[in-house]
Amino acid sequence: MPSNFSRREVLRLLSFLSAGAAGVGSVPFISSLVNKANAQTSSVYVRENIATFMQSPAKIAALREGVRVMQSRSSNDPTSWIYQANMHGIPRNESRRLTAWGTCNHGSFFFFPWHRMYVYYFERILRQASGDPTLALPYWNYSDFPDQRPLPEPFRNRLLPDGSTNSLYVEQRAPGINQGTTALASAEVSYSAAFQRTNFFHTSSGQQSFGGRRATSSMHRGSGGGLLEGRPHNQVHVVVGGSNGWMRQVEMAARDPIFWLHHSNIDRLWGRWLSLGGGRANPLNDRDWMDDRFTFFNENGDRVTMRGRDIIDTVQQLNYRYDDAPLGNQMLVSGMSGAESSSQAAATPQLLATTPMNNQQMLVELREAPVTLTLRFPESQGYRAFSNRTSAVSSLTLNVEKVEYNPRNSIPYEVYINLPQGVPPDRNSPYYVGRLALFAHPQKATFSLDISEAVSELQRLNLITGDSISVTFVPPAGEVNVLQRTDRARQLPGVVRFERVTITTAN
Repeated sequence: MPSNFSRREVLRLLSFLSAGAAGVGSVPFISSLVNKANAQTSSVYVRENIATFMQSPAKIAALREGVRVMQSRSSNDPTSWIYQANMHGIPRNESRRLTAWGTCNHGSFFFFPWHRMYVYYFERILRQASGDPTLALPYWNYSDFPDQRPLPEPFRNRLLPDGSTNSLYVEQRAPGINQGTTALASAEVSYSAAFQRTNFFHTSSGQQSFGGRRATSSMHRGSGGGLLEGRPHNQVHVVVGGSNGWMRQVEMAARDPIFWLHHSNIDRLWGRWLSLGGGRANPLNDRDWMDDRFTFFNENGDRVTMRGRDIIDTVQQLNYRYDDAPLGNQMLVSGMSGAESSSQAAATPQLLATTPMNNQQMLVELREAPVTLTLRFPESQGYRAFSNRTSAVSSLTLNVEKVEYNPRNSIPYEVYINLPQGVPPDRNSPYYVGRLALFAHPQKATFSLDISEAVSELQRLNLITGDSISVTFVPPAGEVNVLQRTDRARQLPGVVRFERVTITTAN
C-alpha cells in the first residue's frame, strides 16, 4: 500500500519545529502545514516479494488484469504490451522501427539505470491498466529463499480455475520451469561475487565490477557486463527460457510477464548492494552515467526522457521502495570523491590455468554430448601453485574466449568444474558453477563466470588436486533433441563454438 506522507515532508516539518517555529504560530498553523504537505506528496508504492504479494487474491487479480489490458492494446500504442516489450528488443520478423524500440542497455554500466527507468514506466502503465491505483510491481526473490526458486505459482497455469486464460502464463518457457518441477539452482542465483565488489564500474577489458564497464553512450549488446548482470540476471534469463523460450532472447524476453518480476528483483539488489557501504556507491561524478538521456513513455502514452540523475533515489524521485528496504534510501544518494572515482579500475587479471592453444585454430564445438576440457596450470608446481595463489585472491573467473553462437537457438549449457568421470551432472552438486548464459552476449566476445565460491568449496572437500583442472559443458536434460534438430529453412543449429577456456584471478 502507498504511504501518504513522505519522509522528506516529515523531515521538513521536524526541522521547522526544531527551529522554534511552533512558538511564532499556533496549533492550527502547524495543522495546516501538515495538511499542505500531505496534499503535495506523491504516494510511495511498496514493491513486495511475490511470495507475500500472491497471498492477496485481489493483488494477483489486479496484476493479471493490468497485463491483460496491456496485451489487448494495439502494438502501435506505446502503453501496449507489445510496444513496451519491443522497447527491450525487436523481433527479427518485425520490419517496423518505432520510437524507443530496441533500446535496452546490456554489457555496460548503463544496464542498471536504463532498466530501472524501463521498469518504472512500465509499472505506471500497468497500474493504470489494472484499474487499481495501489498496484505496485512485485519482485521474484529467488536468491535469498531456496523455497522460492521455482517459478511463482500464479505464472504456471494456462487456464484459471474459472476456465479463463491466465495472462501471466506463456508457453515459451522451459517446460520444467512452467510445471514448477525445475527450480533455479543456488549457483545460478547467487549474488555474493557481485556484492563483494565495491567498485560500481570498471574501465578495461578483463576487469570486474558490480555494475559494468564504463561507456560513453548507450550499448545494446556490450561485452563489459557487471557481475550482477552476469549472475543472477543472465543466468535466470537462460534457465527460465530454456532451449526456445522468450526469456533467453533479448528480442523476446520482455513478452514474458515473469521478466518484469525478475528485473524488479535485480533493481532491488542494486539497492541492497549500496546499503552495504564500504565504498559502494553510484558513479555520481560520471557525466555520461548521470546525464545521458533515454526515451520512454508514461501511462498516458506521452514520450518522456530520463537521465541517471533522475533515478538515484527510488523513494524521493520515483515514489517506490521495496518491502525489505529502509524507508529512506540514503545509501542510494552517496557519491564518490574524485579520488575514489579514479580508483574504480581493478588490477589486470592474472592467468592461472588454460586449455592448450590449438595450432590449427580449430574451435571447440558444443553439441548434444557433454564436452570436457582440461586446463593445465602453467607453473611446474602444478596445483600447489594454483592453491597458494587462489587462497590469496578475491576472485576466480572462468573465461570462455571468442564465443560464437546462434542467438535464436543458443543452448544454455551447464558448466561443471572437476566433474568426476561417470558421475551424473547435478545442478545441486558442488561441481556445478552455472550456465553458459549468452543472453545479450556479443559474438566472438569472451564469456566470463565467477567460480570463486565453487572452487573454494571443492578445495575444502579436497576435490581439486594434481596438475590440472577440468571444465565440463553439459546440454540441459530435455534439450538434446533441439540440438539434434536443424532448422532446415534457416540452417540454425543450436551449436556453440569458442577458442579456449582460461581461469584468471583478480585482486
